[in-house]
Amino acid sequence: MTDTPVSTCFRSLTSLLLKTPATIEVLPGDASIWIPDVEERSRSPFLFTENNLGVPEKELHRSYLFAVPVFSAARKASGLHTLENPSNHIMSSAIQDLIDSSAVLILMNPAHQTALNARKQLIVRNLIDVGEELKFTAALLSSRHCCKQGELWYHRRWLLRRIYPVPSFPQGLITDMIPDSLNFYLPPNDLPAEIHLVSRACELYPRNYFGWIHRTICILSALVPGVHSTTSDVFTEIFQKEISSVMQWIESHVSDYSAVHHLKTLARLTEDAESPFLPKSLLLVFGHALTLVRAFPEHETLWQYLRVFWDEGDVATAFVASFVIPLQCASMTEQESGSPSGVQHACRFLEWRNQRLK
Repeated sequence: MTDTPVSTCFRSLTSLLLKTPATIEVLPGDASIWIPDVEERSRSPFLFTENNLGVPEKELHRSYLFAVPVFSAARKASGLHTLENPSNHIMSSAIQDLIDSSAVLILMNPAHQTALNARKQLIVRNLIDVGEELKFTAALLSSRHCCKQGELWYHRRWLLRRIYPVPSFPQGLITDMIPDSLNFYLPPNDLPAEIHLVSRACELYPRNYFGWIHRTICILSALVPGVHSTTSDVFTEIFQKEISSVMQWIESHVSDYSAVHHLKTLARLTEDAESPFLPKSLLLVFGHALTLVRAFPEHETLWQYLRVFWDEGDVATAFVASFVIPLQCASMTEQESGSPSGVQHACRFLEWRNQRLK
């Protein structure tokens, strides 16, 4: 049994979402588990403490079912699905219902394209503030329930393209036809907020492919050619800081192949960069990969990490002789003991290296 009418539940949730909480967490069960006091629960079945919102799952489901017809009616009344322009008195009520209901639909289903597109149209018409929408997506992406959905990350980049267009691109030409095109410029001072958002999302949902893609695109967007007056210096500073940060991440997330792929993308940036420091940074990454493979040879991701930054030379030759070949020769011991030690990874690595040396 529930103590709150569904309409009250819906309105209570939308009012809290409009406050753009810092974080949102979908909680298991219903409100009675989290709010024992019946009178308090009847006022609002949601928890809102220090700008952090807790949404019991059952109350979210109820609000969602109420929001579906509200959204459909409001979208029709507002004319967003057509080229019609309704009268102002119809618009004011319909627009607010559209804003409210779309927020609930997206919280329940972050891949709800119709709701996301409706909010885009409202932003284009200046009926939703783009900065507030950026805060709203940050709150959604703080939830494990939402942070794994690529559509929500695409939506955030659409917002970034409206806020930070590349100077040579007129605002009117910005489009969401190509979601990952680098047609926005993220100022270096605003880059840490995006990186922090991704890091939190990747902690909540391990090996978060869409989160890492977002991080890569944001790094690239901060290095758009022709924007900085000292492009080379800015490039080097951002690159070195990011390399160091991701190396630390991989140390504590040794199975995160998306992090390795991100580093690989960064390495490609050095091909056209004119900086004497960047090759040294990549050499440090190679040494880092060697160390991690020695420590955790059973993790395939780390062997791939090693391949990406492999640098043939004395250090590499010594590593193969002292670690990889002895590990390969341990195949019989592994079969007897049944304990994984990375033997198969070592064998595949040697095959890869032999092909490379031909």
